[in-house]
Amino acid sequence: MIAILALKRYELRTNRVLFAQARPGLGGFFSGALVWVEQVLPALAAQLLRRAYVRARAAARAALAHGAIIADRLLERALHALRRGTLEPRGEASPFLREVAEHKKKLLEDRVEEE
Repeated sequence: MIAILALKRYELRTNRVLFAQARPGLGGFFSGALVWVEQVLPALAAQLLRRAYVRARAAARAALAHGAIIADRLLERALHALRRGTLEPRGEASPFLREVAEHKKKLLEDRVEEE
């Protein structure tokens, strides 16, 4: 920046224009570069961010789906283990449990008779 200011000061003092023939080409180059920086780069960045968002959202959906499948499998295994544990007879019931079962049957029969 200091060099540009020094050249401009020299031109104003001497009334000589340095690189007069190259200035229109440089002006065109820099205006094109400015358009590229102001319009093209932001558009590319926005497009990149949109693509990244879409991919991240798809990855999150896939991860949630896989998590749901794994949770479903774990619950199915737990259910099968619970069924195996409750349906298989484990020998003879204790006298207390038989008495409780008989009492429960009696209560259910009484309830049916009342209706």
